[in-house]
Amino acid sequence: MKLTPIKLRGRGRKKSWAPPNPKRFKRAAREDEEGQDSAIQRDGDGQQRQRKRIKAKKPGPRIEQLPAEILERIFIASENLNFPRSSLRIGFMLSARSLLSELLVAAFTPTWDLWFGCPKQLVHSYAGWEQDAARFGGNPNFQSAVLACSWANLSLLLDAQQVWYRRHGAGRYYQHIPDSSRIVQSLRREHLRRSINEERQFHAREGGFDHGKDVKNCFNEDWEEFKMIHQLTRYDFRFFVKHIQCNSSFLEIHPLTRIPNLLLTGPFDWEKAKWLYWLIRAGARLSHEQTWELTIRGYESFMKLDDPALALHLLPMFFRLGVFGLHWPEQLIEEKLDEALHQTSDGSMLADSARVWTTAENMIVFSIRSRDRSRG
Repeated sequence: MKLTPIKLRGRGRKKSWAPPNPKRFKRAAREDEEGQDSAIQRDGDGQQRQRKRIKAKKPGPRIEQLPAEILERIFIASENLNFPRSSLRIGFMLSARSLLSELLVAAFTPTWDLWFGCPKQLVHSYAGWEQDAARFGGNPNFQSAVLACSWANLSLLLDAQQVWYRRHGAGRYYQHIPDSSRIVQSLRREHLRRSINEERQFHAREGGFDHGKDVKNCFNEDWEEFKMIHQLTRYDFRFFVKHIQCNSSFLEIHPLTRIPNLLLTGPFDWEKAKWLYWLIRAGARLSHEQTWELTIRGYESFMKLDDPALALHLLPMFFRLGVFGLHWPEQLIEEKLDEALHQTSDGSMLADSARVWTTAENMIVFSIRSRDRSRG
């Protein structure tokens, strides 16, 4: 008696190869032709109209079906920057430049409504008003989050400020940082022998009502003057310290708003330098969470740049932020001072690079002396 064979899955013999059955392909082609014929209809004019077969798709979330205008209002009112990341469609609908500009307007409007065009040194109030965070208006966490976004840049920020001015700032009194024009004139007379270009036409800096209607023009004038003061004073550090110290700032951001870490660590270019200058000009300062590990990375980054002019403009910005003073630990300050002294003693260094290291040396020395005087 033979044994009964038991079939197991996967244990059977594979079928030998055989050519495909041509009848099966003919039957499939005939069914497709019949389906196309059934999809052809005739309209009232007797013309043939073919209906396209649409594959059924799973309907998306209800929120994706809302109009873009409603989604934009939800995005701005919620102050939730993770909302565009909820889906690709929502992220696409909330990526327009005009909407991002409106988001910046919403973030900074409470601060600009109170302080636009007001130099900090001209504000006289009760003792400790600078530490009264509730007085400045705006949400510093929201402002910090918006500035830290990858799409944020100086051009978009200036466009947003121009939009705000057209809506709320018309007729307001605007004044540039005081005494800066007299400083430039005195420095011109002092350093006339340095062959500085005297033909540049200055923006009217006396200020007045509706003076700040061209936001970009006012900022660019301050930026050019900052570069001119630096160019005039780089030969004499005493002038440099005097004018940088007296150079006040505006109150255009909340004092607790964080500077984006990218502007402190680098890599740097001229656009980032201008953006950092705008923040410092607007009243930004280092937060407690931004430790010396961030600023030392930025310092080492721009000191190695192939563009000495850019490094010479970033150094006074770090000086204004107090990086070389109480922000760095004493051991690090001494280490960087020794490095600067070693570099300046190198006679083979190019003149522009030597000027960068000399400026860094002077700033560190001045910061050490100021710190020692403050400690008594």
